[in-house]
Parts: sequence; C-alpha cells; structure tokens
Amino acid sequence: MATPNRFAIREVAEVTLYSLVSPYNAIVTLKTLKSSGVETKSVTEYARGGRGNAKIMGFSSNKEARVNLQDAIFDTAVMAQLTGNAITTGATTVDLIYEAVVPAGKTITIPKKVKSITSIYVLDTDGTTNKTLLASTTAGQETKGASYSITGQTIATAEDVNTKIRVYYKAETDATAKVIKVTSNSFGGAFRMVMDCLVRDELTQADYAAKLVVFNAKVEDDWKFEMKSEGEPSPLDIPIEVLKNPSSQDMWQLIVYDESLIPSS
Repeated sequence: MATPNRFAIREVAEVTLYSLVSPYNAIVTLKTLKSSGVETKSVTEYARGGRGNAKIMGFSSNKEARVNLQDAIFDTAVMAQLTGNAITTGATTVDLIYEAVVPAGKTITIPKKVKSITSIYVLDTDGTTNKTLLASTTAGQETKGASYSITGQTIATAEDVNTKIRVYYKAETDATAKVIKVTSNSFGGAFRMVMDCLVRDELTQADYAAKLVVFNAKVEDDWKFEMKSEGEPSPLDIPIEVLKNPSSQDMWQLIVYDESLIPSS
C-alpha cells in the first residue's frame, strides 16, 4: 500500500546514537525509553502600524529544535555521552561502614579486606551519635575511650562488652567496578541520532515504520536523577539540542515508509 499522507504517531521511539565521524559507528541503542519527544520553534518579529498598531507582517528567525528523552534504565554508554567522560572499568577504592557490638573477647572482625581505617567511633546507646573518636595504637596497648589496634581485619579494643562501635574504612573493589564521573572540563558530546517510530494510517488503520533523523544532536549538560524512598525508580533524563546539518539547512527529518516493501535482495 502507498505510504499514508495522514497518520497518528504515539508509541515511544527506540533511539540510536551514531558517531559523527568516520566510520560513523553506532554508539548505543535505547530500547527502554519512557518518553521521546521533538519540539521545534522559532521567533517571529512583527511589523506593526496603523490605527490600533496591528500586526502587518511577520519575519521569522532563530529556528530551534530539541529532543527530550527519558530512559527507564541507566546505560553507561549514555552516561559517557552526558558527562563527556569515558567510563572506566577496574579496581578502585571505596569507603565502607561497619557497625558491631564489642563481644566478650573484645575483638571485632571487619567482613571485608581492609585497605585502611578512616576512623572508629564509640556510639551512644541509641546508635546514632558519634561519642568518642578512637585513635590507633600499638597492639596490646589499647585504652578504653582512647585507642584501638588492628591486625589484618581484626580490631582489638578496650571498650566494655556490648559497646557499639562504628568503623569507617576503605576497601578495594574487584576489577569489574565501573566509574562514572563528572568533571569540570568535560561536557556532553554530539552525534547523529535516529529515532525508530511507529505511525498509524488514518484511513486503513495500518501501521507504518518511521525514522526521525537528527543530523547533528548536541547533548546538553543540564540533567539529573533522583533517589527516593517510594515510587518508580529514577529515570534518566537526556536533554538534546538539535543543531543544523553542516552540509545543508536540514535540522531533522521524518521518513515514513512501508517496511514490507523494502526489497529482501
């Protein structure tokens, strides 16, 4: 059937980001978007005159377009585009916290391999207020309310049995840890973007494929995610400004076609 002239568009798009430079590799495909929208606008200045100072003619300029994507899932490849920094993989140091009650033997074993101790506190009975900061000392010379000693992952203390202890320490992750960082001198990248859409013919109610192509898409640096105690998990907002195609006046185009009519050979 002929491609429709009148159609509705609804379903969220699947979006693929491509490199702007040869070999124009695909960077990532987003298949879990919650929403995807395109907004196009311009500024119109009007000549006014006569009685009532009515608008006589308008001059339009400053054509702008932007794409707003929201993904239900965080993707490291997308985070790299948003931050302008490559995602690094490898062992790294992390800060951990461990709380324990001093047992009869007055030794506490940290569950993870300790790289270094940051600080150790004796807690009040409610377990929330830092009461006494302990200092490290030589093994066998621990003093109540003053010091502790550590051998490997075992901490020896002179505190009373059943006293609450909070240990702040550093440990090393395994080699699969990923580091996503925001730096002061790196910003969101630019790429070619293709949005796979679905349109429905008003007359036949048949569905057709559509491709919305953005030739030069710049990731903006104003984005956020939230961590809350209820509701849906935080989505990832991906704000994109559409720039002019360097080789033409095109900013974006929508291609509607019958996928079944693409030759198979």
